Amino acid sequence: NEAGAKFGTGYCDAQCPNEKFVFDSNKGICCVEMDIWEANNRAAAWTPHPCSTVGPTKCEGIDCGYGDNGERWKGFCDKDGCDMNSYRMGAQDFYGPGPEFKVDSSKPLTVVTQFLTHDGTDNGMLSEIIRVYVQDGKVIGHANSSIPNATGHSSVTDAFCDAQKAAFGDFNHHRAKGGLQSMGQTLKRGMVLSLSVWDDFSTHMKWLDSKFPDNQEKEKLGVTRGPCDGTTSHPDYVR
Repeated sequence: NEAGAKFGTGYCDAQCPNEKFVFDSNKGICCVEMDIWEANNRAAAWTPHPCSTVGPTKCEGIDCGYGDNGERWKGFCDKDGCDMNSYRMGAQDFYGPGPEFKVDSSKPLTVVTQFLTHDGTDNGMLSEIIRVYVQDGKVIGHANSSIPNATGHSSVTDAFCDAQKAAFGDFNHHRAKGGLQSMGQTLKRGMVLSLSVWDDFSTHMKWLDSKFPDNQEKEKLGVTRGPCDGTTSHPDYVR
């Protein structure tokens, strides 16, 4: 559909969606995705997803990264991304509903995202993405990671992404697709801001606030993303 974003069509992201455009499950459309804030009142994350593409790109077969047997990491885009989720990174008392959390998700808050370059200029290479919350007149910096071999990180950098992937035993597709430098080049070209309230028939949002993947033990580093048990995450319940 060539109507474009102005008319609410032409959406794409690093998951290379196909269900909105064609009935061929072997084809899709891919583009770089920058998740500024994916959240509910239990968990929150921000995640760069670089791709090897420039602009919306049609994919077919292995380039879409849909299949099993490692095809997920052979496509145009980093589907996993490099997520900063405070709960997943060990700070389970940072974000949630109630006064016991540093950021109380039951109250109004402002989410601030800062994109820093290596030389501090608008023409520099993207080197760091910082998250700050403002609540009740107070500026709250993001929690530090306490995950072994990835401690001390509170922002997204290539060093954090490398450490996180190694600590969790995940394939580092973020680096393979150019990391933050690649993401920065896309931001410089221009991206369309998309705001939505959505649910997830495929994984029931467990990648955000529960145990994911389902076939992994919750005690394994990186598997537990939030406090939810998944029983209330199905779209039928949410809707």
